Amino acid sequence: MFGQYIIHFLFVSSLLSTVAYFLAYRGNENYKLSARTLFYATTVSLITTFFLVFYNILQHDFTYSYVWSYSSKELSTPFLFAATYSGQEGSFLLWTLWVSVIGVTLIPWLKKHNYEAPVMSFMALIISFLGLMLVVKNPFSFIWETYAKDGIQLGFLPQNGRGLNPLLHNIWITIHPPILFIGFASMSIPFAFAMAGLVKKEYQDWITVALPWTLFGTAVLGFGIMLGGFWAYETLGWGGFWGWDPVENSSLLPWLASVALVHTMLVQRKTKGLVKTNFVLSTLTFVLVLYSTFLTRSGVLGDTSVHSFVDPGFFAYVLLMVFMGAFTILGFGLVFFRLKDISTKQEKLAIQSKEFMLSIGSSLVVASTIIVFIGTSWPIFMEVLGKPKVAVEIGFYNKMHIPIVIGMMFINAISMMVAWKSSSWNILRKKIVLPLSISVGLTIVSFFLGIQDIAMILIVFASLLSLVINVQIGVVIARKSIGNIGAYISHTGIALLMVGIVTTSSYSVIDKSVRLVQDKPTSVLGYTVTFKGKEQIEKQYKDREKYRYILAVEKDGKSTIITPILYWSDFNKRQSAFLEPGISWSLQHDFYVAPKALETEGKLPEVMLGKFEPKPFPLDTTASLTLEGFLMTPNENGSIKMGANLVYATSDSTKKTFTAFANRSGSGTITSEPILIPGTSYQVSFDNLLANKEELSKSKAKILVADTKKPETFPKEVFVIEASIKPLINLVWLGVLAMVGGFFISIYRYVRTSKSTITEEVST
Repeated sequence: MFGQYIIHFLFVSSLLSTVAYFLAYRGNENYKLSARTLFYATTVSLITTFFLVFYNILQHDFTYSYVWSYSSKELSTPFLFAATYSGQEGSFLLWTLWVSVIGVTLIPWLKKHNYEAPVMSFMALIISFLGLMLVVKNPFSFIWETYAKDGIQLGFLPQNGRGLNPLLHNIWITIHPPILFIGFASMSIPFAFAMAGLVKKEYQDWITVALPWTLFGTAVLGFGIMLGGFWAYETLGWGGFWGWDPVENSSLLPWLASVALVHTMLVQRKTKGLVKTNFVLSTLTFVLVLYSTFLTRSGVLGDTSVHSFVDPGFFAYVLLMVFMGAFTILGFGLVFFRLKDISTKQEKLAIQSKEFMLSIGSSLVVASTIIVFIGTSWPIFMEVLGKPKVAVEIGFYNKMHIPIVIGMMFINAISMMVAWKSSSWNILRKKIVLPLSISVGLTIVSFFLGIQDIAMILIVFASLLSLVINVQIGVVIARKSIGNIGAYISHTGIALLMVGIVTTSSYSVIDKSVRLVQDKPTSVLGYTVTFKGKEQIEKQYKDREKYRYILAVEKDGKSTIITPILYWSDFNKRQSAFLEPGISWSLQHDFYVAPKALETEGKLPEVMLGKFEPKPFPLDTTASLTLEGFLMTPNENGSIKMGANLVYATSDSTKKTFTAFANRSGSGTITSEPILIPGTSYQVSFDNLLANKEELSKSKAKILVADTKKPETFPKEVFVIEASIKPLINLVWLGVLAMVGGFFISIYRYVRTSKSTITEEVST
């Protein structure tokens, strides 16, 4: 009960902190200390709650519904930690925790810039709404409360939990979600600053104070999104890193809006323009975080997305709607209320100016946001219209983004060469000759390397132009001040990312069905691949049967081993296998192997035996094999160990008595344990039990036999794979790292100059 009490306490304390901060802003400074203390108390309560949930999971206290739903005794400690935030309740808890921790970190900055009361009143209000969600969906509900309708009795203690989805059993589950939620939580900062600016009627100053934090949130959220893409690439086996899944897109929406916001904030900081735009984009960024949460947590996309959570229940669903609606009305309502009061500098922007280029670039990013929003929300639109809920085709996103990406990359390039206010056309023409010539040359090379589609050529050309210009100017800037190169590094990263996306998505080579017969070298896309066999891994866990398939890969005298994985788990009652790819990494490309199926080539001789009915031994007709009975022993994991008592008799009256065993899993899968007949080279396997339910004594055993002196006669296991070559895929990961790294360099720069006017050329 302590956990439920502390959740109610943090909800109340955050609500009181909101009120106290508001009163402090209204002029009663005495409330500020109380408001701050209450906010600290809320943060401590959230930290306590988080680690209390983790403690319950570590203790395997399955009386709690959340612990039972997302953990099990088989999970290792890192995955037990991940279970803390893997469900609905835990993810809301993690999000709320990060908002509060960021708020505490933000307070000294706000005190320094005289923004504490108005900004923190909105931060506390956000936590109040999230706290209310935790009251409704709290991780301390008992299992007999949650499943009362199913007849679960008070005090019931399950022996084990359901555990995590096996697809989440990856080190990235401990890295990706926490980073992603830091990004989500950070998006509340520009919103809170914008609202504070509107409340204080300070329509310019808030930009300088908010910019470093907006850069931080944009960097972290972008990094978190692409970590998810890398996780998908190396774990899920479909060969890509972005599938335009509706729930995947939902996290992209606020990031795109925040990218546009960063650029328009820079324009306002320098020119005092785009004031209204920044208030709208700051609000939109946070509202899209809430919309993303609604799409992911409400279950509305459960039919069209593999990532969607289940329906949280009617009350939680309504609360999500209210949460989103309240802040949408609050944010845009306050903007509208101050609209006439906001004085904007009406100034015609010169085409050859940085502010014009940044404004156009931001408009293109907003256009991308609109396209992704429409595509992501399409199933909801269809449901409202009474039509089947279907997701849009992936081609919709790709086709619609081609002109936008081309435009964005050209703006990315040119914006770095022009100055604020205006640039001379003659000087601009002279500056662009060299990078333009280099980019044309590199584009011609890419044409002969295979990039011949006109749209892809334009994207590559624009990206190369951006790459060359940013590297050229960045080197010059770095010689003067290393702290001013953040923008150039970020733009270089984006250019690399785009080239990597084009080459990987459009020019990967794929062989969809390759049959690898064990020990037989097979030519695959220019590689020689040999299936060497398999080895069982993670034997200590009884809830899974997991195998690593060993593939020797050779090309041009170089060899490596890759190990795709195929396994069965109790999580889905072993009804279908889980698959993980194997990857041979290289700078130029990746050789990517996704497992598809297991087959066999060849067949062992078999004999069907009824009890006490001798049958000729298939490999020696002068000998016989007789079934004398069965053994059945239940195992702890729900499987059954079956035994067939057999007698091998030869023509000289020699008899060998032995038992062949097999394990039958809960899903019905039978795994034999081959045994040698004593004193012979013959191997016998109990392959199946054909039960006669009407008369058990007439049940039969299917027995397979083999001669171990003739291994060539054994069936060969066939590993069916999909193989592909991913050209320049590493440019994607390198581009993301450069983009994020540039953001953090820019954060340092703007923190350092937060109180001064920046006179040098800037862009991000």
